[in-house]
Amino acid sequence: MDTGNLKKLNKYHVIFLIQNTMIGIGLFSLPNDISAVGYNQWLVPLILGVITNITLIPIIMLCKKFPNDSLFKINEILLGNILGKAVNVTLLLYGIVAGSAVIQQFVRLVQSIVLPTFTINSFTISLFFVTICIVLGGIKSVARFCMFSFFITGWMIAFLQWPLQAGNWLHVVPTFEVGLNAWMDSLYEGSISMFGYGLILFYFPYIQNQKNVLIHASIGIWIAVFYYFLVSIAAVIYFSPWQIDNLIFPVLNLFQSIQLPFVERIENFGTTLWVFLVLSTSGTYLWVAKKGMDALFSQHKNRTWHTYVVAAIGTLLIIGPIPIDLQQRIFGEWSVYFGYLLNTSPILLLFIYWIRSNKKKNRLDKGVSS
Repeated sequence: MDTGNLKKLNKYHVIFLIQNTMIGIGLFSLPNDISAVGYNQWLVPLILGVITNITLIPIIMLCKKFPNDSLFKINEILLGNILGKAVNVTLLLYGIVAGSAVIQQFVRLVQSIVLPTFTINSFTISLFFVTICIVLGGIKSVARFCMFSFFITGWMIAFLQWPLQAGNWLHVVPTFEVGLNAWMDSLYEGSISMFGYGLILFYFPYIQNQKNVLIHASIGIWIAVFYYFLVSIAAVIYFSPWQIDNLIFPVLNLFQSIQLPFVERIENFGTTLWVFLVLSTSGTYLWVAKKGMDALFSQHKNRTWHTYVVAAIGTLLIIGPIPIDLQQRIFGEWSVYFGYLLNTSPILLLFIYWIRSNKKKNRLDKGVSS
């Protein structure tokens, strides 16, 4: 159980926390999300990888200014008690919404292809129950589960050999026939699949080797980008332009190209294993939400029952009496805006830190001169 800010995360924990939290469920729909640029889409993950790595720099810079404090505490220090807690409420809600969004997308996916005659209620509750068990062990438990999930699911990239063999490799040649608006649209839609690396703002105090964390986090980012890149290449080679535009979950269709004599529907097998990535991603977000409740309601002291509260709220967001249009707005729009806010907020906080540091330095200089 998580009992305090002990340095418990090594470099491998950091790498796989970053990588698994990023991939989540987004890989299933990525080729469709970035389809605005057509066959040029395989370039999008590489561009997003560079942008993500650049935006990681101010995040790490802020963390190193406060090596023993999470973003919840940093907000209270730099923004003041009242404004800081107000921002922390937003971060708490983001943790719940983002973690629930991953589970909601997965249970809808499973319902549509595996269990079309079943409701999602029991499946949703089961996933949250397992997530609670993971989160109760603290951030090291979440990190270990991320490592486990990677080795359970990462090997499935070998399945891409079938679409890569059956497709047309001439599609990979970039043509750049689309305009700037299409590129911007693809970068925006694809950037949602990159969310998750910013959560290092919350578990940075637990990292042992904080000096080299930028390198380790960058490795995690580029592992995720590598998977995005390979899936995008396979989609470009295997699908027609119409299929890229209209297939909502292209990865499932890539699975259908696999021909094995002992497995009839390999997409069901792949979807089943994908639950480990879903649990690791939602577990990280719900751990952040739990730490948010600790910050707001128990003066940053660990309270186990906060885990049950955030999981219960997340469950109600999916199966509760919420209109479907509002639910789609929460998961499809609000979580995206919150994600952008989280990843860019360190720039503003660093600017505030710089102003306050200069004011403090000027006061000290005046005191010495007088």
